[in-house]
Order: sequence, then structure tokens, then C-alpha cells
Amino acid sequence: MNTSLIDSLSSLLSKLESYPKIDPPKLVFVGFDGFVDKIKKAVRQKRNFKTVYIKTLKEFAERIQSATGKSGQIELVTQQVKLGGNAPILANTLGRLGVRTTCMGSMGHPERHSVFAEMNENCDVISVLNPGLSDALEFEDGKMIFSELDVFDKYNWSYIKKTVGLDKISARIVQNDLLAFVDWVNLPHSSEIWEGVLNDIIKPSGRKDFLFFFDFCDPSKKTTEQIDEVLDLVSCFSFYGKVTLGLNENETIRIWSSINGVDSNDPLQKGKIPALKEAGEFLHKAMNIDCLLIHPTVGTIAFHQREVIEMQGRLVTRPKVLTGGGDNLNAGYCLGMLAGFPLHECMLLGMVASGAYIQNGSSPDLEELSNYIRVWIDELTKAPKEPVVNTQLTL
Repeated sequence: MNTSLIDSLSSLLSKLESYPKIDPPKLVFVGFDGFVDKIKKAVRQKRNFKTVYIKTLKEFAERIQSATGKSGQIELVTQQVKLGGNAPILANTLGRLGVRTTCMGSMGHPERHSVFAEMNENCDVISVLNPGLSDALEFEDGKMIFSELDVFDKYNWSYIKKTVGLDKISARIVQNDLLAFVDWVNLPHSSEIWEGVLNDIIKPSGRKDFLFFFDFCDPSKKTTEQIDEVLDLVSCFSFYGKVTLGLNENETIRIWSSINGVDSNDPLQKGKIPALKEAGEFLHKAMNIDCLLIHPTVGTIAFHQREVIEMQGRLVTRPKVLTGGGDNLNAGYCLGMLAGFPLHECMLLGMVASGAYIQNGSSPDLEELSNYIRVWIDELTKAPKEPVVNTQLTL
């Protein structure tokens, strides 16, 4: 029986039940994207009024490849239309968890798009642009997102200052305990926006006690030079508080590969790619940040100062939704930081929030987090798993 993980989950459950709300209240600012997400499934076959969907990304890829030199068609069925974008999902989940949040992004302008009406009442929305559009094809083993991004072509720091006003933006940002800047990849002027906030607002504030959280998204289309620049930019925020960068497994390997001149898509170069923990160690050492948080499919790894903490996760076998799982993980982790939980409990809380979202199909509240933890503890108690997790190693 994995008693170490059970003990950690029990401790986290006790804290969540004892402190249903953070006291004193913490404030969070999140920016700067926004999408309308259509969650879709691809049809493999229809017979006798029954629809059979393509189960895996591999099967989907094989169907597309089979049409090479010919033609083909795949029927897509929309399962859900929902608010999307890293910033709105992150802010909405934090709101559901009782955190007062300001979300600035592209959620409809001058009128907010209807899908964002579901944003939690704890979220103060400042929308400056119409949203991007995404079709998220979900499968049992992952997802593929197709996005329309041309609306972001003019979306730079000058545009935001002109639309909102620097004084208003500054007032909204400097009052917050945690600042989360996300979706660097899909906003072509993200680096300029982040640098503008740093130079025009954070530096003049005189504060050096911020909590910062950054999330890049899949950097496949970015150049090595652009990746180097954003890693340096994120490191610059460390002079004004504690910085955490969150990456999934794919993003970690792609960034490592770009920096080291390896084509991660070339089968002949696969042998050059290190294990995930080794790649994470390299990236953490290459930056000046407090914590690098990596979340593979089941589990999390955190690189903090001279230690590595690895936590085992729980696999959701019947997911209701995948798109947004990483954003919910980030929200749980950020809640832990705001509450002053130790790092391993922040990691666990992130996985609990993500798992509850994927399992239930919507962002969880505190009660749903507690229920998810109880189920996880019960499963660990009844069905012993392989040991590990919560190992701490010196680099």
C-alpha cells in the first residue's frame, strides 16, 4: 500500500476541509487569451443508428494517411461548445475554488461572447478583443486542437494600453498576490505583452513579493531564438517574486530539443532525447526561476532549488473532457501556492483539480476536490499500487 501518498492526500484533505476559503483573501490576475472551444469527436462508423467514434490519435492519423494521393472525409460531431483559452479556464477554476480573480483577454469586444457568461462570479472579466476559435478533437489517448488565430495579429501591448488604459491595467495588476501569464504560443505578441507588463507596471510598483505562474502551450511552431528569448524573459520576473513555469511532457521535450538542436520529430534523432526528468533538470538549470513544474499524463515533477519532487497521479479511465485539463491542474497548483501549502501538496492539489475536471466534465469547487481525494484514498487503500512518489533528490 502506498502509505506515503495516502498520508499526503489525507493531509491535503484535512487542510481543504479546515480552510474552505483562503483567509485573508488572495487576489489573482490572469491574462491574456480567450477562445471559443468546440469539443468534437471523429466518427469511425455509423450503423443501426449507433455512432462509433475513432478511439485513438493513432487511428485518426492512420485514417488521414490512408487518403494520401486520393481523397477522404471524416465526420466530426460537436459534443460541447464552451469557454476556452488558458486564461479564462484558469481564472474560472480559481473562481470556482473561491479565489477572487481578474481575467484580461479576448472574450469578445465590445460585447462579451455568450460562452463566457458562464465565468464564475468571483471572476472580474476585462475583455479587449474577440476570441480565437478552436476545434478540439478528443480521443481516449489525447487530443488534437485546430485553432484560428488571425484575430490576435494586432493584439500587442500598445493595443491593450490603448483599449484599456495603462493606469487601469496597472491598478488591476499591482493589487494581486499572484500573476499568471499563459498561452505564449498562440498569441504572436505574447512576449511583447509580458515585457510591457514587466517594464511598465511590475518594476515601477516597487514590489518584490509577487507569485508568478507562466504556461507556454505547445511551442512546436516557435523558433529556437524565440524560445531562448522567452526563457530569458520569464527569468527576469524572478527579481520581483517567485516564478513557477508549468509545462506538460510534450512541451518539455520540444523546448529541450529546440535548445539542443535536436529534431524531436525525426525518428533518427529519438535516441538523443533524454528522459523527462533529465530534460526538466536541464531546463531548470538553464533558467533563473524558483520552480519548474512538469506534468506528464499521470503525475507531476517539480524542480525547486536543488531538489526534485515527483508525485504519482491517478488515471481517469472514463474522461468526460480533456481540453482544459492542464489549466485546471495549474489552478489547483496556484491555489496551493496562495494557501501557503508545501510544494508536494501544491502538486497534489493540481492533479486533484485536473482529475476532477476531466472526470466530471467541468471545473471543480472545493467540495468536489474533497470528494475526488476521498475516492483516490479509497482506491489506494483497496488496490495497492507500485511504490514511489514523493521522492526528493539532490541535483
